Amino acid sequence: MPVWEILLWVVFAVVMTAVVVFSIGAVGYMRRESRLYSAEQKLWLSLAQTGQPADGVLRSLRMHPGNMTRGGSRGQTVCAVVLDVDYADTAGTLHTASIRTFVEDALVPRFQEPLKIVHLRYDPRNAASVAIDRERTPLEIPRAS
Repeated sequence: MPVWEILLWVVFAVVMTAVVVFSIGAVGYMRRESRLYSAEQKLWLSLAQTGQPADGVLRSLRMHPGNMTRGGSRGQTVCAVVLDVDYADTAGTLHTASIRTFVEDALVPRFQEPLKIVHLRYDPRNAASVAIDRERTPLEIPRAS
């Protein structure tokens, strides 16, 4: 085998190794990011039973820096967003929360209204543990049955 052919195979092996390593890193990053934004839904499932309701004022909506989207519960597209909200607990203490969650792309404009009221659930023992109350402020459009 000529030297140039060996060099060509070495270059090919190095490039393919770099592609595989980059792909594994990209998949790991996206899985971690998706897990961060999905955690709020799991928190809501527990707070729906035991959480204290509260009304929050939406200060800002921020899209994921990479415009991350995924399929929703019924195949629609949901966008990763951060909702910055102010709310008061039952004692009247004001709290600020940044809630990472997924919102259906068709509903994102509703969350861009200035000072929009959003319904929340929070843990009375830990007011920093807060989630969107999906029964009163839906994050996905209900489908016809």
